Amino acid sequence: MITGNLETLDRTPLPAPLARIMKEVVISVDHWLAAPLGKAHVDGLRLFTLVSEEMTEPARDRRGEFHEQYLDIQLLLRGREWIGVGPHQYRQEGASHPYPDLWFVDHEQTSYLALQPGDFAIFWPGELHRPLCTPDEPGAVRKLVVKVHRDLLLP
Repeated sequence: MITGNLETLDRTPLPAPLARIMKEVVISVDHWLAAPLGKAHVDGLRLFTLVSEEMTEPARDRRGEFHEQYLDIQLLLRGREWIGVGPHQYRQEGASHPYPDLWFVDHEQTSYLALQPGDFAIFWPGELHRPLCTPDEPGAVRKLVVKVHRDLLLP
């Protein structure tokens, strides 16, 4: 997992393929605040974006998730969000698998990231995360998720 803020992206060490995607695709909060909701393909199914507006929920009402084929870049555009991270060891057995490359598990998260607009979290394939959580009252958020197929991460 890598976390940071777009304003300090130049001080965030990233592998070259991710640095390029952050500069050429993620670009800025303002760019994505003006973008329409929904999915947009950048490089077919290897690289695409999802812009959504959703409500956060108490962590107990959300499930942890992970992906095997895609890395997630999650950028908060508006609102406040907590994202649960960990545990670092969990079992895939018993996980529900409602969509391609999306598994849900009921493991409790070990830590939470508190995101403000401009903050991002990058989750590698296989890293458990629980997005759209709140520590208090649910609230509306707008966010960008960039899905990067693991093949694009190779040098």
